[in-house]
Amino acid sequence: MELGQFLICLASRHEQAKDSYEEELKDLWKNKKKRGARHTEPSFDDERALMKEVVNSVRAKPACLKKLSPQALGCLAYLFRCKMQNDPFTEGHEIIAKLVCDPEHTIDYLKGFAELKELGWIRFLETPSGAFTDQEPFCWLQTSVELGETFQKNIGEGTHNSQQFTSNDAYLDAVINYLKAMISDDSSAYRVTDHGLDLYAAEPFAWHRRIIMRVQASTIALPAAQLQHTYKLSIYQFLTLIGLLALREGDLRYDFSDTNDVTRLFAKGRICRKQMQEHLYGEKSPLQQSKLIESSHGSFGESVQLSQTALTALIGKQELKKSRQELEQRVKKKTFFDYEEPKVKKDSVMLPVKTMETIKSILFSESYIGKRIRKGWHATLPAACGSPTGSTVLLYGPPGTGKTLTAQYIASELKQPLLKIDAAKVLSCWVGESEQHVRRIFDDYSMLQKEFGKSPVLLLNEADQLLGSRGTGTSSVDRMNNNLQNLFLEGLERFSGVLVATTNRRELLDNAFSRRFNYKLELPPPDRLLRMELWKNHLPEKRLEADVDIGQLADLGLTGGEIRLVVERAVRIAAYRGQPKIRHATLKEIAHEELNARMKQFGSTRKIGFDITSS
Repeated sequence: MELGQFLICLASRHEQAKDSYEEELKDLWKNKKKRGARHTEPSFDDERALMKEVVNSVRAKPACLKKLSPQALGCLAYLFRCKMQNDPFTEGHEIIAKLVCDPEHTIDYLKGFAELKELGWIRFLETPSGAFTDQEPFCWLQTSVELGETFQKNIGEGTHNSQQFTSNDAYLDAVINYLKAMISDDSSAYRVTDHGLDLYAAEPFAWHRRIIMRVQASTIALPAAQLQHTYKLSIYQFLTLIGLLALREGDLRYDFSDTNDVTRLFAKGRICRKQMQEHLYGEKSPLQQSKLIESSHGSFGESVQLSQTALTALIGKQELKKSRQELEQRVKKKTFFDYEEPKVKKDSVMLPVKTMETIKSILFSESYIGKRIRKGWHATLPAACGSPTGSTVLLYGPPGTGKTLTAQYIASELKQPLLKIDAAKVLSCWVGESEQHVRRIFDDYSMLQKEFGKSPVLLLNEADQLLGSRGTGTSSVDRMNNNLQNLFLEGLERFSGVLVATTNRRELLDNAFSRRFNYKLELPPPDRLLRMELWKNHLPEKRLEADVDIGQLADLGLTGGEIRLVVERAVRIAAYRGQPKIRHATLKEIAHEELNARMKQFGSTRKIGFDITSS
């Protein structure tokens, strides 16, 4: 009989026999209390006899189990059944509770544990702090039990297609569970202790060999398994990538981004750890040469992460695309955000030199090396100054000066999604709901930070809708608005990501928000030189008539957004009229229409821009 089948059968028969035995003992106790009642004897003399009889009743015992005592077999059978039921952490007392009727016989099964442990059938994880004793075997009652290498070796005999992996995710789960076992085991069983060991040739663990057998039996493509062969990785280099993936997905709490922690996990002793550090992160490591891991500043220090190359290779291109689509749908359906992955090039953003310099400093401060430098600076500041925070940016200026485009550019450069807050979803006509929605904005953002593993860019367009001045009225509407502002102030105070707020009317914002923004940047109307560049950037150079005068168009004083609208309308008119090229007269006519529309909106005496004294 196959090993797993034998153990499941043994556990089931023992459970039935134990229930019957306990009923007999109850009847015997009742009869003893009643004088004159007929005295009956139980079927077994004691629990030892019961277990022995049950083991003998299960025929075709696998040869690998013949040296084990009945008590050891009982422990192994129930442990295996727990694992088949996907119980991740099974402690010793849970197994013994299923086996004993009389607590006095607990020691018999603890001896069975000792027998299994010595032969490698099981292994115990670290005893939790606060356990009532650290003396073996009693400490095992409060210790998690796992199936050991001997079991993994023998369970593979006679198994083929039934053990194949059904998906790439199933394979990754198996390797991640293997990593969890390594992390939980505090002994040297999983660690390199021989500094003469060839790390590329090492295949030290039977559990991993069992996984390889399942890979060989699988008939579907397993991108993650193929990666190790493609890049000729050692088992330790491969497990490092799996650990980084599990950390990114939230499946592991162990910090695989910390190179020192990973080195300590795989090696023991100063010399072995030094060799492992070089093996994993040195210049000759394929992890570095093939750019499978990366850091922002290009040289590997204390923190590393998966590169896009490694991520795609591990989960497959189709699955990667699917996961992004699922993430986008989840953001749209379950949060107050709209999801966007902008790809704005630097040439598309035309701002004054000083403004661009500030934006570059924002991008640097959110890079890996920038965060480390900031952290070092903050360590030298007085404690009252607080700890490093996120980047909160207020962009203000007239319509069409590129506020939203700048936010998209920041997200593009940081290679992060752009999460746009939908103010209409946040504001509610029901009392109390709007406040709850504001809380959810920051809670949802924190949740997505963990999912992404980085900080997406949060965009609050038309910020004056949500961050307006607080009133002094006593009506329910005034109180609700004041509560909204207070909640936003609290959220921004502890915000740790990247937030960009935009407004055309900075004077409408509450003054208390001023110090909550690290950066307050005015995006003024472009000067004449910048307007010329904007016209050149938007116009199709090869589809212009010879009479188009960029200088005259720049004299009209349009903003970048208005110039884009003018060109779009001119293209449509040329297409409608069947003209192969755009004429100067067409551009000038449409530009004047835009200017007239602006005049009617603000009044003929309205000036473009803002009073810089208000900043």
